[in-house]
Order: sequence, then C-alpha cells, then structure tokens
Amino acid sequence: MKAFVLLLVASSVYSTSVFAQETEESSLGKQVDKSKLPVPNEKEQLFYLQRDPNRNTVVYTLNTKDGQLDEDDPVKAYWILYEEDGERKDLSYIQRKFAYGIHAKKIAENEYQINLSSCKKIPLRLAYSQESGQYEAFVSIKNKPAIVERIFVRIDGGTLFKPHIDYIELTCKDSKSGQELTHTISMD
Repeated sequence: MKAFVLLLVASSVYSTSVFAQETEESSLGKQVDKSKLPVPNEKEQLFYLQRDPNRNTVVYTLNTKDGQLDEDDPVKAYWILYEEDGERKDLSYIQRKFAYGIHAKKIAENEYQINLSSCKKIPLRLAYSQESGQYEAFVSIKNKPAIVERIFVRIDGGTLFKPHIDYIELTCKDSKSGQELTHTISMD
C-alpha cells in the first residue's frame, strides 16, 4: 500500500513544467473539492481515478481490437488533463508500470482479475454482465458485487515521496439494484 501512495503522488506531477511551477509543499497540501471534480464520459469507460492535488483524471476503458476485447490487454488507462484544456495523454511507462496501470489475468471466459499496478489490495474483476450487456469492473463491498465507477484518493500533506493519505474512496453501484454505494478505506 505504501508503494501505491508513493506512486500516486509522484506520478500526479505529470510533467516537469507542472512540477517546476509548484513547490512540493503547495502541491501536496492542496486538496480538491471532490464533489466539484469533472465526471468523464468516455467511449467504453469502465471507471476513473481522481486524487489531490488537481482535477486531472485517469480513465480506464475497455481495450478492443477490431470490435473485440483484447484478451492480452483488456483495459486501457489514459489521462484526461482537465488542468490543460482536457487534453488526453497516454500514461508514461513509469505511471503504467508502477502507479496507474492495470495488471490483468484471465480467470474464465469473459472474466479477468484486474488490479491497479500500485494497489493489489483492492482486487477488481472485469466481467461481462448479462444485465447490462457489456463488460463492467466489479469489486466486493459487504460481500455484494458492486460495479466500480470512481476511485478517489484523498491526500493531506506530507512530501512528494512520503505523502499523507487520509483515505481511498470507491464509488460504486450495486450490481442488482443500481443503488449507489461508497466504500472508504481509511489509511490512518
């Protein structure tokens, strides 16, 4: 989990120009109002990840080839840089490998175990849903399958390489009722 925290913050400073404009203290001490963050609506979007200190968002979508799911690499992740006029950029190698990338393992027909590169403690399952007629990213909340819509990481101070994470919040919907569910993982 420490690696997750370290890499989320380190890779949140997307380019050297952004890093040069903000001091370590000011970028980590700045919190966003998560209720006012933009909500992406991308083609074949599964879920998205947002965190302090800005509005830039990592979006996770199905990765398809010729209209079919790429079984070797079923999920694609990329930035929507809302702080830079909504520009879309691929994750860097470091971000893919150590922070925001997805590791996927096929476990059955139309079903994959997926994890964020930096947080293997939150197991996700990519599976085809008969109810919705599409692939969804599932997590278990209170022993019920829930569809992941958003992951939010609240950072409250610290340093670039040792941030203080208050919590990680999963916003999901119950796979049967559609009711919104929120699951918070406290880091204190």
